[in-house]
Amino acid sequence: MSENQFTYDMLWQAYQKEKRSNELQFIPKSFYEDSIELIKELTESASAEDGVPQKENAAKLLNSTFERRKQKIMIYAAYGRQPPGPLPQREAELYDAAVRLMQESTINKMAEGAKVATLRAVQSIPEILLPSGRRLGPLEEDQALEVSNKDDRAFLLNNNICREA
Repeated sequence: MSENQFTYDMLWQAYQKEKRSNELQFIPKSFYEDSIELIKELTESASAEDGVPQKENAAKLLNSTFERRKQKIMIYAAYGRQPPGPLPQREAELYDAAVRLMQESTINKMAEGAKVATLRAVQSIPEILLPSGRRLGPLEEDQALEVSNKDDRAFLLNNNICREA
């Protein structure tokens, strides 16, 4: 066994550090790949009775460590804080995706999607069913109506039922 080889004890220590702290702990960028490689080695070298529990425990430790770190990463993203140190690739991708999602889910963005448009009926029409499931009509020619759902608005304009007011 080489000096730089990832061991079960290293996985255990990483798990214990994450479990004891509310802050993300430093782990090598190759932590997950090294852990998966360790689990593969434990599977290959396992005797019928001795290696199986250690392999299963290593898999549980890896999953528990990732779940704990994932919670912490989401907290960093929610508060707009940069996580400490270089993150493994999978965690950096998770953090970036969470930040993007949170930026897209602001009240201002929600309000932009709910803008009310005033449209006018091009001609008289009976009651129709809109893409949102709402019923509209009957409408008289040139009757004004307010539409907040962008899909409904697009449907009414694209099918020449209404025009911009």
